[in-house]
Amino acid sequence: MPTFHRRCRWKTALRPCRQRSRRFCAARPHRSIRSTCPSLSTRATKRCCCCTRGFAGRNERAAVSMERQLDVLVAGAGPAGAVIAAQLAGHCTVALAGRTPSGRQIGESLPGAASVPLRDLGLWDRFLAQGHRPAWSHASAWGQSETVQRDALLDPQGHGWILGRTAFDGLLRDAATERGAEWLAGAMLRAAHHEPGARHPWLCELLTADGIPLRLRCRLLVDASGRSARAARLAGAAVHRTDKLVCLHAWLPPGRDTAAWAGATLIEAAPQGWWYSVQVPHGDTVLAFHTDADQPAVRECKTQAGLLAYAREQTLLIRARCEGLDARAQPVGIAPAYSQYCAAAAGVDWMAVGDAALAFDPLASQGLFNSLCTGLQGAQHAIAHLDGNAQALPAWTHHVDGVRAAYARNLAAYYAMEQRWPREPFWGRRLELAKAAAGAPAMAYS
Repeated sequence: MPTFHRRCRWKTALRPCRQRSRRFCAARPHRSIRSTCPSLSTRATKRCCCCTRGFAGRNERAAVSMERQLDVLVAGAGPAGAVIAAQLAGHCTVALAGRTPSGRQIGESLPGAASVPLRDLGLWDRFLAQGHRPAWSHASAWGQSETVQRDALLDPQGHGWILGRTAFDGLLRDAATERGAEWLAGAMLRAAHHEPGARHPWLCELLTADGIPLRLRCRLLVDASGRSARAARLAGAAVHRTDKLVCLHAWLPPGRDTAAWAGATLIEAAPQGWWYSVQVPHGDTVLAFHTDADQPAVRECKTQAGLLAYAREQTLLIRARCEGLDARAQPVGIAPAYSQYCAAAAGVDWMAVGDAALAFDPLASQGLFNSLCTGLQGAQHAIAHLDGNAQALPAWTHHVDGVRAAYARNLAAYYAMEQRWPREPFWGRRLELAKAAAGAPAMAYS
C-alpha cells in the first residue's frame, strides 16, 4: 500500500523516484510536490516539509516502497542470470537483481565446448580479448597411483580455459545491460507472492543494497540464485541434495612447479576425498580439497597452512605442485559443492536456470558451462511462455530432468572408477550413488 502524505491538503500518495532529493505525488505522477503542495519547505531539501520528517532515518525510509511492472524478473546475477537476461532483453522488459561476490570465487574452468554458447551470445571475441589462460593439459591420478595425462590437442572440442572469474562474470552482466536489461545491483529477493489470473501474477519484494524495499510485479519469475534456489523455494518447489560435498580452497602465491605439470590442471583422489589444483591467469595457484562436510579432514584443513600440509601428506601428484608454495595461518574458503536439483525446474509462471535448477559436482567440470547453456535454452522457453505457449515451462522441466539423468549416470561412473578405499565413508557413499544411478535406492541428505 502507498504511504499517504498526512498533513498535505492534497491528500495524495507518495512514491519515490530515482532522484535522491525529490518525490512525486502519485495523483499527479508527472508533477513534483514543489508545484502542487502548499506546505513546502524553504530549506534546500526540495521536499515537502510535512513529509521530510524522519526520512533521514533508514527505518522510516523503508516505509516508502515502489511498485513497478515488468515482464521478467531474474533473481540472481551470476552467469546463468546474466545470460538469460541478455537473451530476453530484446524481447521484453527484464530486470536482473542480485549481489556480486565480495571476494574471489572458486570455479575457474570452462570446457572447450563453451565456445558454442559464447558465440551464440555474440561474446566470443570479447571473451578472447579478456586474456583468459588456455587449459592445454590435464593430469589425474584417479583409480590408480599412476598419473594419466590428457592433451587438449586430442580433444575434438578444443582446449578449455582457466578463467579470471570477476572479468568473465562482468562480461556477461555488461552484455545484459547493454541489450536493455535493468541491473538492480545489490537487490535481493525477500518474498514472492503469486496471484493467479493477474496480468502480472508475481508480486516480488526485494531489498536494495541501501536497505530500501522495492516491490515489483512480473509475468515470469526466473530463479538464477544458485544453490540457494531462493525463488524456487518461495514458489513452493522441493529442492533435493544428493550428498554433502564441500570444497575447501585457497589461493596461494606461485611456487616452483615441475616442468611436467607447469600450467596443467591436476586432479587426484585421496582417502577422504579428492584434490584439484590449477594456476589461475594472474599467477596464483588454486589448491582445493573436496570432501564431505562431516569428515575429519574438514577440521584439519581449516587454515591455508593446514590445507597445504594435508595435501603434502595425502597426495603424490598434487604434492609436486605444492613444492615452494607458502601458506599462511588465515582461514581457507569453504564453498558448497554438493549435487542439487529442483524436483521441478519450472512451475506456474516461474522457472529455474543454472545451479538453481541443477547444481553439479565440481568433478564434472560443467558448472559454468551448464549456466551458459541453461541461460540460453531457458530464454527460448521463457519467450514461448510469454507468448502464450502453455507447454513451454513443462517442457523446460522435462529438458532439465533429462540433463540431470545423464549427469547422474556419468558422475556415478566416474566415481566408481576409484575402488582403492571402499571402507572410507566418503567413497562408500559414492558407491551408494553409483547404485542409485543404476536404479537402486540412494541415500539423500537434508
